[in-house]
Order: sequence, then C-alpha cells, then structure tokens
Amino acid sequence: MKKIILFADTGIDDAIALIYALKNPEIDLLAVVSGYGNIDREKSLRNAEYLLELAGRDDIPVLAGATRPLNGEEPIFFPDIHGVEGLGPILPPIPEEQFARRTNISTLFQIIKDNPNEVTIVNVGRCTTLAIAWLLNPEVMKDVKETFIMGGAFLVPGNVTEVAEANFYGDAQAADYVCQTSPNLTVIPLNVTRKALITPALVNYIDSRATSPIEKMIKPILDFYYEAYQQLEPGIDGTPQHDLAAVMAALDIPDLYRYSNRVVRVQHEESFANGLSIADFRPGSMDCFGLDCDRIATEINENVFISNVLEILTLSENRQ
Repeated sequence: MKKIILFADTGIDDAIALIYALKNPEIDLLAVVSGYGNIDREKSLRNAEYLLELAGRDDIPVLAGATRPLNGEEPIFFPDIHGVEGLGPILPPIPEEQFARRTNISTLFQIIKDNPNEVTIVNVGRCTTLAIAWLLNPEVMKDVKETFIMGGAFLVPGNVTEVAEANFYGDAQAADYVCQTSPNLTVIPLNVTRKALITPALVNYIDSRATSPIEKMIKPILDFYYEAYQQLEPGIDGTPQHDLAAVMAALDIPDLYRYSNRVVRVQHEESFANGLSIADFRPGSMDCFGLDCDRIATEINENVFISNVLEILTLSENRQ
C-alpha cells in the first residue's frame, strides 16, 4: 500500500484525484496539503476539508499550503475553468474565512518523520509549498521516498501560454527548485495528462453507480469542467484529468506510462518563456551526462487509464 501525501490546489481535477485516492484500496492517504493555485488558499483548504467530510474521513489532516508564489507576486486564478469556489457549481457549506490564519506545516514534517522512507508525495498544484518544505527542513524532506509532480509540457504546447503549463507557470521559480532538489522525482506533464480523458458517457456511467455523497459530487463538477473545456477546446471528447493522472502514476500501474530519463529545469527568469519546462531530448542524452536524472512520462496507454479509473471510481463503497 502506498503512503501518499497529496499537495493540491483543490479545484475540480484535484477533487477527482482526491476522490480516487480515497476510494483506491492501494492508497493510504496520510494528509492533504492544500494551497493557492486554481483558487485562493482559503477556498482550497475549505474544499479539501469539505470533500473529506463528505467521505467520512475526518481522520485525514488538511494542512495549510502557500498563499502566493515564492517571488511574492499576486497569484493568477482560473474561475472560468474551476468556478469561483473551485468546485464548479458546488458551494461547500463551510466558511472559508476560518482557514485564513491556519499554519500547520509542522504536521507535514512530523508525518514524514513518523514514516521514514515510506512517504510518496504527489504534487498536483503549484510547487510553492513543496519548495518551502525543502527550504525549511531539508533533513526531514530527504526521508521522502519519492515525489510525483503534475506539471510541465515537453515538446508540446502549454495550456496557459504557448509554452507553459499552469502549475509550472504559476510558480516557475518553485518548480525549478523542486525539480533540482527532489530525489526520485517523476514529472507527469501535459504530454500525457492531455490524453487522460474522461468522456461525458463515462461520467454518466460512474454517476449511475454512485451511492455516497462524495461519489455524487463527480458528475456535477465534471459536467461543469466539460463545458469549460468546450470553450477552451471546442470538440474535445472529454475532460483531461491532469491531477488524477499524477496520482495514478504513483501506483506503478502496469503499462500505464512510458518514461524517459532526463534532467528537468524550468525557465523562471522574467521572460516570454516563463514557466517553460526544459529537458534535453537530443540523441545520446538519456544518461543525463552523468547528472541525476528525473523521470518524465512521455506516453500514456489510454485504455489502461480508463479501465483503472472505472474500476476504482465505481467500487461499491468508499474504503473506510
């Protein structure tokens, strides 16, 4: 069983990733670290707590993440994609104001110390909080077993600018630092997450099997997400499950991904290419020229993806 700490900015695709993690019997979700990104930190924290409450999993701590990028600039949010509250049409009945002053990142370090070399970090939002954790306590962070990041776009277009993916663009400095610092790092970029689609027909099927409150959240938020994507990419078959794809990568599902080993850097100087993910794909570069390689997902088996998603999201009841 994988012991996972999920770093999120709890919008719609984060919510689907969280629901999947809660339902998958192969995952022991130790904590959710929720920061700014798709929405502000207070909404992100509230959404994570609300989802865990619906799932009856109040035993899983929600930790406060960062409020803005490392450079101190105001973050950019995406209400057109995730809704003003982050969960599409859903307004959680929890006041976001109660999360304004929460500071409990020390709990993160304690969880890692209690599970040395057993924790897998899956970061599906901005990299700011993860970078801060490394800056604050590198000795403890070295006890993390492995790290998976949803971010970047290698040799394909970005989704925020012509060259940049949203998570790397949102704090390119933090993304570059994490890619240089985290050992046993796997990057799950747009190359594969753009193909990790759930169609409306599949959403309807999953909804037909839904019995619990959190399972019944899936259809309304993904319907909203689909309509948003129809504006962005008219005719797209479904909604890309960027964050779910990263959680699934952590499970080493046979034949799901093909990987390349490369050193990953992120452009973070003020420039047209801010947030650009960079790796050397020239012939002869697979040994990273003697440097520590990162692992980049380059291909996804869409049939394996869909089969696993349907299996987990239609399990008869939530794992308690």
